[in-house]
Amino acid sequence: MGEAVTVNETAHRRLRITLTMGSLYDLAFAFINLAAPRWGAEFFEIPMPAEQAYLRFTGIFLIMAALFYMLPVIHPGRYLGNVVVAIIGRTLGALFLFAAALFFAYPPAFILLGAGDLGFAVLHFYYLARAEGGSPLRHYLG
Repeated sequence: MGEAVTVNETAHRRLRITLTMGSLYDLAFAFINLAAPRWGAEFFEIPMPAEQAYLRFTGIFLIMAALFYMLPVIHPGRYLGNVVVAIIGRTLGALFLFAAALFFAYPPAFILLGAGDLGFAVLHFYYLARAEGGSPLRHYLG
C-alpha cells in the first residue's frame, strides 16, 4: 500500500511550487530589464528612465531574488527563513507599487505588478503556515 501524504508534506510541496513560480516571475522581469527594457516599458506603458543602466541593473537584483527564493525549494526546511523574508519583501514591494500608482501618479501597470507580488506573498504565507503547523514566525519570535 502507498504511504499517506501528510498535510505538512503537501503544504511544503505547494510552498516549493509557489516559490518556483515566484522565482520564474522574477526571472522573466530580470530578462526583460536586462535584454529588452524598451519592449517592457512599452508593454506595461511605463516611461523609460533616461539612464537605462539603472533599469538594467535591477535585472541583476531580480536574478539574485530568484536564486534566493530557490534555496528553500532546493533544500526544503533548511532555508525557511528565506520564505519569511520573501513574504515580507513581496508585501513591501506590493505596498510600494500600489502607493506609487494610487498616490504619486505612476502608471496603472504598477497596480498589476503589485498584485503579482502580493499574490505570491499571500501564497507563500499560507503554505508556510500550513507546513509549519500554525505560525510561520514561531521559529523566529522566540
